[in-house]
Amino acid sequence: MLQNRSLVGKLFVPSLGAAFYSSYIIETLTNIFLPDVATTFFGSSNQISIAITAQLVTLSSVVSVFFGVLLGLLSVSYSHKRLLLLGNVCVFLGVIGCFFAPDFLFMQIFFPIEGIGTAAIAAMSFTLVGELLVLNKRPKAIGLIISCTALGGISSSLVINLFFSGAEGWRSYLLWFALPISLVALTAVYFGVPSTPQKTKVVRKKAYLSSFKQVFLKKSAAACLIGFMVKQAAFAWSFIYCASFFRKEFGLSTEWVALVVFASLVAIFFASVVGGYLVNRVGRKLQVVATLVISTPPLVLIAFVPNLWIVLILHLTGVFVFYLGFPAGTNLILEQAPESRGTMMSMSTIFVTLGLGLGSALGGAALVLSGWTGVILTFAVLELIAAAIFFFLTEDPCIKTETDLIKPRLS
Repeated sequence: MLQNRSLVGKLFVPSLGAAFYSSYIIETLTNIFLPDVATTFFGSSNQISIAITAQLVTLSSVVSVFFGVLLGLLSVSYSHKRLLLLGNVCVFLGVIGCFFAPDFLFMQIFFPIEGIGTAAIAAMSFTLVGELLVLNKRPKAIGLIISCTALGGISSSLVINLFFSGAEGWRSYLLWFALPISLVALTAVYFGVPSTPQKTKVVRKKAYLSSFKQVFLKKSAAACLIGFMVKQAAFAWSFIYCASFFRKEFGLSTEWVALVVFASLVAIFFASVVGGYLVNRVGRKLQVVATLVISTPPLVLIAFVPNLWIVLILHLTGVFVFYLGFPAGTNLILEQAPESRGTMMSMSTIFVTLGLGLGSALGGAALVLSGWTGVILTFAVLELIAAAIFFFLTEDPCIKTETDLIKPRLS
């Protein structure tokens, strides 16, 4: 382990950040461009068309679940860097496929391929952080890496607002922006991430079983996965439905919604960085629970306030507080099974994608049945459920580790 850590250079965290950056670029198809994609393939951007198009995320989540299981197995016997590179290749293929998609069926094929890439990038990036960085440096690194998704969204919003705001602008956006970025990220990972030691080619069945047992038979580890799934389901409000809400309820144009998303991503960027720096001081578990509870009231108020500017303030406040908990939550999961980090983080991608799919499905159902008020209240309830799971069922294993490290210094 010490030998591996000595191989980590200055490009390690930026390279992982580049991978995260590229994985977010295509996600704007189910965010800013959601009504436009619906219009392209269904000829309308009414609530039904938007709800159907949003299920691309649900389908991507289902495919990612099956791949996540495979990734959990592969991480036991294959180099984590190679699996990370595989994720970057899938993102590249997903961008190309969505650009050329002649109908919604092709979108249903290639959008999930990008989802597979995103899952592999997330799982293996955090696994490599856990393997190659010491404990007290991991939270800051994870916060910076997560912030790159927001950075990708910020740059996407600016580019869309300036060049690709037309009804068919989403295809040009993929060709001239998403595709080059995916290639740059692939190159950065190849040269910037150190190679981990080659795993043994022959791995006994017991090794696979032991790895999964450490993840699912430990109460706190399993609870972290479930809690993060529900938390991610709540995140579907900002990730999928928020932009469409502002377009439909307040009549904002694509350009103005892109600015709203831009402001949200700026809040997420700073929250990720600040959240990473707070973890060592506040604690992983406490930070996750507190941010979920505090971010709920602003979300609830959005459903009942008719003033656009007040809603914007409430939205940005809620997003900032909510995202302060992401670095802490990721760190909490990372430390649950130190000997099986690859499997643990692969399983976390399954539960995260399940959560996003769950949020997409619940949001779509609520939108059809009870309109935007029902959508917002549904996500508020999900936040509180996630907070309860983390508070009552999880433990921070690093508390004992950090105490043991301090004791020798005091004696």
